[in-house]
Amino acid sequence: MKRLTSKKIYAQFTILFTILVCIIYGIFLLTGKSFIWWGDGLAQHYPILVKFYDLLHHGFPGSLFGWSWALGLGADKLTTFSYYVTGDPFAYLIAVFPKNRIEMGYNLLVILRLFCSGLAFLIFSRQFKFKPQSQLLGSLAYTFTGYSLFVSVRHPFFLLPMILFPLLAYGIERIFRGKSWLPLALAVAVTLASNFYFAYILAIGSFAYAAMRYARSWIDHQPMPLFKTLWQLVKPVVTGFLLSAILFIPSVIAMMQSTRVNSTAQFANGYWFYPVNFYLSVPSSIITSPGRAGFWLSMGISTLTFLGIVYVLSHYRRYLALSVTLTLILVGSLSPVVAAIMNGGSTPSDRWILLGCLFFSLALMIFVDHFSTLTRYDYRVMVGAAIILVGLVWVANGFIFDNPIHDSVSYGLLFALIGVLALRQQLGLSSKMAWGTVWAIFGLNLISNGYGFFSPNVSPDGINSELLTRGLATAYQKKYLDGADKYVREQSGFYRSSTGKYYDYKANASTNVGLNNGTHDIMSYYSVQNKWLGQFSNAVQNTQANMNKPINQLDGRTSLSNLLGVKYLFIRSNQLGTQTLPYGYHKVKSVKDKPTRLYGNGVGTTILKSNNALPLAYLQTSILSQTQFNHLNGVDREQAMTYGALTTGSRKNVKTVDYHSQAQTLDYTTSVNTTRVLDSLQKVVQNRQDDADQKSADHQGTGVKTDSTMATTSTWLSTPEDLDKELATANNEKLKKSSAGKALLSENRVQLETAVRENQQIVKNNLKANEDGLHELTSSNTGQRLSYRLTLSKPELTKNTELYLQLDGIKVQPRTMTDSVTNTKNKNTFNNTPYPFDSQLQTWRKATSVTGDGAYNVQVKSKHNLTGYNQLGSTNLSDYEPKTSQLLNLGYSKTARKTVDITFEGVQGISYKSAKIIAVPMNKSYSQRMQQLKKQKLTQLSVHNDVVTGTATSDQATILTTSIPYSKGWQLTVDGHPAKTSRVNVGFVGAHLPAGTHKIKLTYQTPGLKLGELLTLGGMIIFVSAGLFQLWRRRRSE
Repeated sequence: MKRLTSKKIYAQFTILFTILVCIIYGIFLLTGKSFIWWGDGLAQHYPILVKFYDLLHHGFPGSLFGWSWALGLGADKLTTFSYYVTGDPFAYLIAVFPKNRIEMGYNLLVILRLFCSGLAFLIFSRQFKFKPQSQLLGSLAYTFTGYSLFVSVRHPFFLLPMILFPLLAYGIERIFRGKSWLPLALAVAVTLASNFYFAYILAIGSFAYAAMRYARSWIDHQPMPLFKTLWQLVKPVVTGFLLSAILFIPSVIAMMQSTRVNSTAQFANGYWFYPVNFYLSVPSSIITSPGRAGFWLSMGISTLTFLGIVYVLSHYRRYLALSVTLTLILVGSLSPVVAAIMNGGSTPSDRWILLGCLFFSLALMIFVDHFSTLTRYDYRVMVGAAIILVGLVWVANGFIFDNPIHDSVSYGLLFALIGVLALRQQLGLSSKMAWGTVWAIFGLNLISNGYGFFSPNVSPDGINSELLTRGLATAYQKKYLDGADKYVREQSGFYRSSTGKYYDYKANASTNVGLNNGTHDIMSYYSVQNKWLGQFSNAVQNTQANMNKPINQLDGRTSLSNLLGVKYLFIRSNQLGTQTLPYGYHKVKSVKDKPTRLYGNGVGTTILKSNNALPLAYLQTSILSQTQFNHLNGVDREQAMTYGALTTGSRKNVKTVDYHSQAQTLDYTTSVNTTRVLDSLQKVVQNRQDDADQKSADHQGTGVKTDSTMATTSTWLSTPEDLDKELATANNEKLKKSSAGKALLSENRVQLETAVRENQQIVKNNLKANEDGLHELTSSNTGQRLSYRLTLSKPELTKNTELYLQLDGIKVQPRTMTDSVTNTKNKNTFNNTPYPFDSQLQTWRKATSVTGDGAYNVQVKSKHNLTGYNQLGSTNLSDYEPKTSQLLNLGYSKTARKTVDITFEGVQGISYKSAKIIAVPMNKSYSQRMQQLKKQKLTQLSVHNDVVTGTATSDQATILTTSIPYSKGWQLTVDGHPAKTSRVNVGFVGAHLPAGTHKIKLTYQTPGLKLGELLTLGGMIIFVSAGLFQLWRRRRSE
C-alpha cells in the first residue's frame, strides 16, 4: 500500500472519527441525554462555563482577572477557575455560541476535544516510520480508549492532557531528531497554563518519555550526548514556563494557599495496597467498558491494543525501553503508593493512567506493523494471554462468569481477531480482505465498548442514568430558586445569601448554581479553595465543611450566618413550622414552585431575612485573647467573635474582652432501641412467623407486607437491668408452652441459642458503655444497626436556645468482608434458612464488594429538626479527611425539646470519647449585641469587584473587621496612606485603626500576577527571537 500523504491520512482520520463518534455518541440523540453528569457536571462544570461565558462577553480579557463576590464569600476569578476553564483553550470557544445554546456548546466541545486528542496522537505518530494503517488504528484506539470515554461525560476538561501529552512527546521527539525546540516550548506553555494538576502529571509523563527515548538511543547504539540533550530540553521548558507565567504563577501561589495544603488525610489515604475488591475488578475492566475498577483506573482498551501490549512484552529484548515503560505503568497502576505520588502526594487516584494510553497505542502500532511477520510463537503467546485474561476474570468473579452479557462481545472479538490473524492464509484471505476484517473487528470493538458504557439497554443503571436530559441543566440553572432570587437581586446594598439545609433534599449544598443567580450565595464548590476559610470552619467546627466546600451552608448556625453577613435565606416553603430555622430569620416572601423535571424542590421557595446579619466591614472595639480562644469549643468560639475580634495584627490601645460563655451543657440519659435485635427466642419466633407470613402473601400474589409485633412495638433499654427484665419475659420456659414456638425453634437449636446469646451480650456491653453518656453505637450480629435516644433531664432548659450535639474522640469500626460473611451466616441461622457450601461461596463473592473504607453517616433527629454528618471513606479521592470530632446544630426553638434520636449506617460501630448536648441562649441580649455591631459599620460603604471603600469613625482605637476572605492580594490604604492588613477571626481581612474618622480603601490584585506578566513578556520575546533566528538560519543554509 502506497504511503499516504499527510493531507490524505488526516482526512481519513477525520472521516473515521466522524463515523465512530456518530455511532458511539449517537446514543445520546436517541436517549435525549446531554453530556452533563448529574454530579459535578451540574454542580460545577456547567455553572462555571455559564459564568465564563459572561466573563468572555463582558470586559474580556480584563474580566478574567481580579476578585469576584459571586464565588462564595468572594475569591479570585483567575485562580479559582484555573482548574477548569482559564487555561483550557477549548473553553474560550464557548463564546461563539448564542447564550441560549451554551449547553449545546458544552456538548460539542467534548466532541472537539476528543477529535483533537486523536489528531494530536496522529501528529506524534507521523514522526515514526509506522505504516499508515498502523497510524490510523493507533490514533483511533487512543481517541476512543476507555479513559477518554469515561472522562468525556464525567470531567470533560480531563481530555485536555490527552491532547497535550502527544504534543509534548512530539516536541521531545523532535529534539532527539535534532529539530527545532520551539514546538516543545509551545506545548510546555499550554500545559503549564492549562492546569497545575495536569502540568504535574504531564511533567512526569514527559520525563518518562524522554528517559525512554534516551535509553532507546543507547540500545540502538546511537547514544546522544547527555548534557547536550539536557540543554536542548531545558531551553523549551524554561521558555514554556515563561510564556505561561501569567497564568501559572498565580495558580501555583493559590494552590499553596489552598485547603488541600492543610489536609489532614494520610498519604494515599492510608493505603499501602488497594482493597481486595479493586484487584478483583481489574481483569474485568481491561478490554471492556470503562469505569469499573474504581480509584479512577479507567482502562477499557481495544482488543488490538491489548494484543499490541502482549506482543511488545513478548519481544522485550527488541523493544526493551518500551517494555520497561509498559511494565512500570501496568504494575504501578496496581499500587496506591504510586497513584498517590502521581497525584501530587495526596489521594491514590489512578488518573495518571492517561499517560499509559500513549505508550499503549505505540505498542499497537508496532504490533500492526508486524502483522505479516507474526510467528507461531506470537500466536501461542496471544492465545495464551487471551485465555489467561478470561481465566483471571473467571477466578476474580469467584469461579463464575457473572459479568454483563455485553462483555462476552469484547472477549469474542479478542479471539476473533487472533483467529483472523492466525488463519488468514488458511482461509485464503487476500491482503485487502484481511485488513478489512481487522478494521471491522477493531471498529466493532470500539463501538461495543462505547455502547457498553453509554447505552441504557446494556447498562440500565450505568452512566446514561446519571446524565441529564438535554435542556435540563439550562432550566435548572434558571429555576433553581423558583425565581425567588429576583426579589433578592432587587434589594439595595451589599448582602449575602444561602440556601437552608435540605433545600434540595440534601443534608448540605453541593452546587455552584448560585454562582450565576446574583444573590452572593455563600456556597462554593471548587477544587482550589482559600485555606483561611478552611481554617475558620475548622476553628468553629463547621460540620458541613470539607476541602472543596469550606463554608457550605454553615450548618444553618445563627451566629456564623450573621457574622458572615447572610441576610437572606432560601428555604423550601413546607419547612416553615416543620423545620427549625436560625434565630432571627423571618419570612419576607414566598414563591410558587417552578419544577424542572425531577430536580425542583416540589413545594416552592420562601425567603427569610435576618436583621442581625452584619455588614461586610465594621469596627470591633474589643479583641479576644488568642490563648482563651484556643481553649474554647466551636460553639463558644462562634459566640466569642460577636464580643470581640480575634486578630493577628496590632492590638495597640484596643481592650481585651474576657469572654464568659452563656452556653449550658445539659444532662441526659441514653437508651438503645433493641426492637429489631434478635436477642431473645421470642423475637426469633416472631421474626420467623413474620417471614413465613410474608412468603405466603407473596405466594398468593397479594404482595401484602406483614406487620410484626417487632415492627410496631419499640423496645427501649437504658441499663443492663432493663435488658434482664426484658429477657425475663421471653424465657425458654414460656416458649416451651407454645406449640408454635416449639415447632419454629426445633431445628438448628444450638447455633440459634449461641447467636441469641451473642446479641444479648452485644446489647449488654453497649448499655454498660453508655451508662454515663453516649459513647458507643454498635450493630447486632446480623449487621442490624442499633438506634439510640438521648433523653434530656431538664428539657425546659432548651427553650429559646440553639441546641448542639458535640461529639469528640470519634473512632470507627469499619465493616469488613468477615463481618459481611458473619452477618449473613447469622441471618440464615435466625431465619432457619439452609446454608450449603454454594450459598456460603456466594456470600463470600458478595463480601468482596465490601471495601471496609470506613465510610458512614450519622442521622440525628430532634423536635422539628433533622441533621447529621457523614464520613467519606478512604476510597473517596476528592474530600477524604478522617473526622475526630463533630459539632451538629440541632436548631433554634422557642419550645422545649426532650429527646434526641440517633441512627447510623455504613460501619459496624462508632465510638465517642464524649457526647455533649449544649444549649446556647438566643434572645434580646443577643440581638442587641448584633445591632450594636451593625451601628459600628463603615459608612458610605461601596463594594466593587476589586475595591471596597468606606468611612470608619470611632472615638477609640478599633479593629477593622470584615468577612472578606483573607488574601495577600488585598492592600489597604487609610486616608490615602498604605497600612498593614491582618487576619481577623481566623480567616478574614482586618486591620488596626487609630481613633478618629478615616477613609478606608481596600484594593485587590491577584498575587503573582505582575510577576507573571513580566515573565510572560520575557518569554514572548525569547520565543519570537528564537523563531526568527531559526528561520534566518534555515534560509541562509538554503
